Amino acid sequence: MIPSLEHAVQAMTKLLIDENQALAEMNFARAGALLAPKHAAADALAAAWRAATATEAPPADLIKLGELAEENRRLLNRAMRVQRRVLDLVAKAARSAHPAPRYGAGGRVAGANGAPRSLLTRI
Repeated sequence: MIPSLEHAVQAMTKLLIDENQALAEMNFARAGALLAPKHAAADALAAAWRAATATEAPPADLIKLGELAEENRRLLNRAMRVQRRVLDLVAKAARSAHPAPRYGAGGRVAGANGAPRSLLTRI
């Protein structure tokens, strides 16, 4: 059953408000949980839009929905930048946790107590 255009707009508006609030609070788990319902609401909105008669005026809430969608785009971009920074920090920490070996006189690894490490020396 295809919802009315007004109902579809209201459902999508509610989801965007919830997701924008979660993103503003940096609650990515809650925002992610809204992904499937958001896709379903977008599909319902598209179906309602296609089924609407040419004379049926879009509800006034459509302007509000456009504003929420723009805010949602901005907040999602911010969330992606934050997550990218976190991943960069984790990668940097992982690289610095195991520095590249340095070799000393005689070609031995410096700072390794002079003994080469292998599986056999660990057993």
